[in-house]
Amino acid sequence: MTNLEKYQNAFVESLELSIENLSSASVETITNWDSIGHMSLIAVIEESFGIEFQPDDIIAFSSYEKGIELLRKYSIEIGL
Repeated sequence: MTNLEKYQNAFVESLELSIENLSSASVETITNWDSIGHMSLIAVIEESFGIEFQPDDIIAFSSYEKGIELLRKYSIEIGL
């Protein structure tokens, strides 16, 4: 599985989104992206990539695009 597929699957699994809606997904646009959904998403991403986000990164993770940016800090390229 590619990094892109892992990343997309985290959103599909945690927030119950369809792949078509991912690129525009954000805290403001997705109803399921509440505090529980957020922590579920973070947990799935951390497990999928074998990382542990810093608390500031967890707070800053507010959109699909921002997540890609944050993963780069951990030397993970999504490859869009």
